Amino acid sequence: MTQRIAALFVVGGGFVVQGLLTITGIISARLLGVEGRGELALVVALSAMAAQLTLGGSLPNALTARLAARGLTTRGGVGHLVRPWTVLAVAVALPFGVLFAVLHGEVGDPGVWWLGAAVVALALLNMGYRLVLAGLLGEGAPMPRIALATLLPQTLVTFVMAGMFVVVDRTTPLVLSAVMIGAFSVGMVVSLGLLAARPADADERLDGPDLWRLTRATYVGSIGPIDGLALDRTLVGAIMGTVALGLYSAAAALASLPGMMGTGIAAVLLPRIAAAQADPARERALVRRWVAGATAVLGALTVVLVLSADWIIVLAFGRAFESAVPVAHWLVAASGLLGLRRVLVAVLQGRDRGAVASRIELALTPVLVVAIVLAARADAVEAVGVAMLVTAVASVTALTVALRLTSPTRRRDVSRAGVAA
Repeated sequence: MTQRIAALFVVGGGFVVQGLLTITGIISARLLGVEGRGELALVVALSAMAAQLTLGGSLPNALTARLAARGLTTRGGVGHLVRPWTVLAVAVALPFGVLFAVLHGEVGDPGVWWLGAAVVALALLNMGYRLVLAGLLGEGAPMPRIALATLLPQTLVTFVMAGMFVVVDRTTPLVLSAVMIGAFSVGMVVSLGLLAARPADADERLDGPDLWRLTRATYVGSIGPIDGLALDRTLVGAIMGTVALGLYSAAAALASLPGMMGTGIAAVLLPRIAAAQADPARERALVRRWVAGATAVLGALTVVLVLSADWIIVLAFGRAFESAVPVAHWLVAASGLLGLRRVLVAVLQGRDRGAVASRIELALTPVLVVAIVLAARADAVEAVGVAMLVTAVASVTALTVALRLTSPTRRRDVSRAGVAA
């Protein structure tokens, strides 16, 4: 029963967070308009990309795996690594603030550089937050603590923005960026307080080089560059401008729900697949059951969202975003398949075949980038959605073939299990 509750939390909790993100996207669109929403979307996209590409990508998975394998607390296991990680985080986040100003195009405007500073701050908070959550998972924190840490920041953002929507008619992207920075700072402080105390007699520390080796081994599979780096939004904003990005981000807000559901299912499935490797018959039955269930759930959600996208977007964002509806149809379908892709990747990782999934991801990512650039240069936002869907179909097809060509590994050890995680 405890495992079922945990599984429901992982899947449902992420879905709730994504629902809150959708609400804040709607509110910010109302408060900022199309162009302002595009600027804020670029801030969020670049900060998320900075975290995902660096310390917030595969390092959290490595941290969770190593803490759990050795039975250490986060404070005892990685306390000695906090200072060098902090210096590294600042060093890798700063270029993304500069990149924002360059992509925005108005480098002489001080307001643009303030938004660039917001990109850096949100990137640092994103990295730190993912590592703290990984620590809570790795040290086996009670589920209520993980629930609080997961939901608190975005809940605060949503409530503050909802209050602003009642009080004011318009605001600026910088103000809403400050709201997000404040909310995630509060969430970080609370989450740090939820970590277990360091044992007085703790002499063991996690080995830094070992963590980095595991981080490199899981890098591509963890970040999922096809949809994990906001490449589509970044390229649309850079090539087509903030107005087009405002429309695209409205469609992406609706389309993100199936993807988040798939990510939650994959997070629950991975440890189950890894634990079943010693029993091939049971493992294959588990794979069939979960993949079929995920396909049914994601398929139903995708169909509902595609059929209702027109009135949801108009109702939520307003008539100014009506042009986002055709894009949403393509993006929702793509997101459903990309969510299923996460489930298939989890199975391959559980079988110690994560490298296969990484090669497929690496092969398709440049194809997607070229397709998006061509669509954006043609000033066709809808074609970007088509490119995402075609890539999603190719990914699911290749992963399905790879899955049929692999089998349970039968033998597992702590080191290999960590890489699969």
